[in-house]
Amino acid sequence: MCGDDAAALRVVGELVRAVGGVPAVLGPLDRARQLEEVAGFAIGLAFSGVDPRSAVPSA
Repeated sequence: MCGDDAAALRVVGELVRAVGGVPAVLGPLDRARQLEEVAGFAIGLAFSGVDPRSAVPSA
């Protein structure tokens, strides 16, 4: 997630945790477009039958 408001990021992080996710703050709001593009890429791979983790390695 991206955002400029620390309080809002905490609230959204709590919501993500509440549904079993792991929140990750990836930068300020002006980076949201880049995050959306990466998400579209990963979703496209998944729908094509390719594991997105093969293109986006973990640290």
